[in-house]
Amino acid sequence: MSTYGLEGVLAWSQALHVAVTSGRTLPVTAARLDEAAGNILARDLLLLTDDPSADSAQFDGFAICGEGPWIAVEELHLQPGECRQLHAGEPLPGHTDAVIPAAGVEARQATDGTFIVIALDPLTGVIDETVRPALGEGIVKQAARAKVGATLVPAGRLVTPSVLALAAATGHDTVEIFRPPTVGTLVLGHSLLSQGLPRDGRIRDALGAAVAAFAGSQGARSNPPMRAPDTAKLLLEHIDDANVDVLITTGSTSPTPDNHVRQVMSDLGARWLIDGVASAPGTQMLLAKLPDGRMVVGLPGDPAAALAGLITIVAPLIRAMRGAPQIEPINAVLIDQAPPGDYEDDTRLIPVQLQKSGTNIVAKMLPSGIAHIAGWANADGIAVVAPNAGAPGSVVPVIYLN
Repeated sequence: MSTYGLEGVLAWSQALHVAVTSGRTLPVTAARLDEAAGNILARDLLLLTDDPSADSAQFDGFAICGEGPWIAVEELHLQPGECRQLHAGEPLPGHTDAVIPAAGVEARQATDGTFIVIALDPLTGVIDETVRPALGEGIVKQAARAKVGATLVPAGRLVTPSVLALAAATGHDTVEIFRPPTVGTLVLGHSLLSQGLPRDGRIRDALGAAVAAFAGSQGARSNPPMRAPDTAKLLLEHIDDANVDVLITTGSTSPTPDNHVRQVMSDLGARWLIDGVASAPGTQMLLAKLPDGRMVVGLPGDPAAALAGLITIVAPLIRAMRGAPQIEPINAVLIDQAPPGDYEDDTRLIPVQLQKSGTNIVAKMLPSGIAHIAGWANADGIAVVAPNAGAPGSVVPVIYLN
């Protein structure tokens, strides 16, 4: 690839590694259950009480005290000859000897309005006043399933609706998560249109909404995209004032005097992490860290090159910052010959559709198509084809798109 104006161009695999290792996990915060979904647990979700929290009924039936027949009462403590109806899991009243199943008794109303519960012979089903369960039968003892402090869900797991249901059922009002990064998008370029058909030599902004949506799909809190004047002074002010963890710019990454991202990064004292990647598309993508710790990702204005930057830098960076696992590519067999890159050392990022063929997954390459991104829009994933590779029948890693 051409290294004109770029310093320290990295191989694609090196750039991916830098993006992963540059993202420091953000601080732990307590999140309400209605705002925690989709984030990563920073600490184990623990049981707040014993399970069960008290001696409880194993099944629907009657808690009994002493010998039967038993008089049904609603008291919190039973006396000999009394019982209380319970549902499965309901705590026992005091002085309960056992729980007899509802199917094992017959209840009769006495003339004074009270209910008398009489046991049935378990073999014949006939009333037998001498039958009673063994002491402790039908009782689930406190902490029989788990003791307070037991781990319900380990740290590092995604907070799913099922995790939220479990947290709520066990009495949690909050869960501790890694704070997701806040991401802003700055769209650079005075000639871009925000709506309607291209006209008067101006083209539509293809990236603002797409970049913001992609950041959100990776678990970030993504702000709506903003337009920024493409002048060094105003761009510097926008970047300096951005209250985000990651700022993504689109356009103005070419190392020429009329493109200002690199100049502004230098003026702000940023530390360069990635200044160009040997990939096709996406050569001019960049990553820098500002002195206050904010990360700046520069994506080329070309839509396909910008999408390549999302895969290479943005996705691994955001996942690292929120403590999430990285996307694991799958292996697929190329059906066709991969096209060459612009230069011999280019890694090619090629949109593919995936199909099952016997025990293999095969990848069919898609043409770039309209606006050079129709293939990306119709792809199941992006094949990462290393330099000097890509012959038909070769196995390549494919990153799923979501």
